Amino acid sequence: MDPVVIERSCFVGLVTSAVEAYNCETNGFLVGNRSTRMLRQRPREVTVLRAAYPLQTEERKPNWVAHGNVKAFRRAQRTMENMDVGYEVLGGFHSHTGHDGDAELSKTDLEYVAQELQRLRRSGSEDARWLEVVVALRRKEWARSHGVGWTTRTYRRKLGCTVAIDPTHGYDMTLAGYWVRAQPDGAPDRWDVVATEESRLLLPWSR
Repeated sequence: MDPVVIERSCFVGLVTSAVEAYNCETNGFLVGNRSTRMLRQRPREVTVLRAAYPLQTEERKPNWVAHGNVKAFRRAQRTMENMDVGYEVLGGFHSHTGHDGDAELSKTDLEYVAQELQRLRRSGSEDARWLEVVVALRRKEWARSHGVGWTTRTYRRKLGCTVAIDPTHGYDMTLAGYWVRAQPDGAPDRWDVVATEESRLLLPWSR
């Protein structure tokens, strides 16, 4: 699968959405397109995430998030799908909070993705891909003063980020991206998840 490049505006949306909702989970849509970028001094086909749109009317709990207002969700969905700005809805994101949260897809997460593909009604296709970004975060308290701001750390596929919102408080985050492949299960507008693959996340603009 393509590496996934997260643009600045999308990265800000992912981080601020997760921090704002803490200690409950947040979720939303990911918008972007495929492009060619220079990686390690050679051109590569990549998926570029341009924006993260958090859903504002969701029902949020510390260990799950669901569509609290279905009509509002569908309005947001149709708006995202029909805005002709050269990008498309590539998938979604959600957060995992607290000490039990990690940057992995749970069985419930995969069921949610299958439901989203059903709502998108991609019945004309024999196959569908959905990119789900998981933001796992924990609140941090430091005994020693930290400089306000953020730093990143890079893993083989995942991204790490520490955000200090004041000298003694902040959040430690791990971001992971998963391509989820689904196929129609024979029933109208219904999809079954058939494969998942973790993608490499990149912030080529970061310091």
